[in-house]
Amino acid sequence: MMTGLNKIFIILFLSLPLFAVEVETSKIYENGMDAYRKGQYDLAIQEFESILLDNWDSPELYYNLGNAFYRSGNIAGAVWAFESCLKLSPTHEDAKYNLKLTNLKVIDRMDLPAPPFYLKWYLSIKERYTPSKWLNISLFILLLFALLMSASRITSFPVLRKLQGIMMTILFMILFLTLHSIWTENSYDLGIIYSPQVEARSEPNQFSTRLFEVHEGLRVSINQAVDDWVEIELLDGKMGWIENNQIRLIK
Repeated sequence: MMTGLNKIFIILFLSLPLFAVEVETSKIYENGMDAYRKGQYDLAIQEFESILLDNWDSPELYYNLGNAFYRSGNIAGAVWAFESCLKLSPTHEDAKYNLKLTNLKVIDRMDLPAPPFYLKWYLSIKERYTPSKWLNISLFILLLFALLMSASRITSFPVLRKLQGIMMTILFMILFLTLHSIWTENSYDLGIIYSPQVEARSEPNQFSTRLFEVHEGLRVSINQAVDDWVEIELLDGKMGWIENNQIRLIK
């Protein structure tokens, strides 16, 4: 029979590879930060990108990668990194500011009219958290609601019934925000134009009609993919096909 001490040793043994990877990743990240502080921006980008290739990411990693891209003059890379940072951490104020600054250098940037105050207020709440965080909040509120219902059945305090109605209203609101946030994330694939100049065509091949031209750094929606081509859509509704090596997806 396996003793408790043996189980501990097995757990520690199995955890060693993961711990070693974390240590190595931290070392690479520090090397990247050190290169950035020394003005070696291309080296910093190389170090940060190597971490992403190992499927490790974080808002700060994307943020610092965006700064390195910006300093090196890679506008498309900077927009992509800051957008990726905000996807993981929508309230990252430094990334928001730097993204606005970077977008000023995007040739094809499109400024949408300001939404009505109520819609702006709603979107600011929805985008405050990621879908996973909204889901956790919903589960927590649901748990509180269940406990409150149980307490109201056991006791006869009128205040519990009033609180139950309030909690139900809050629960429906949170659930709506959660579902909308999840739907938004799964309904739109976004990418950044990564080539200096790209021609969008009517069909997924080089022989089709040229529709319009876009430049690096522009954020677009991706509707579908066929072989080595993707169909993009601009904010003004224009759609066309470009090669998939001319765009970088926002993960």
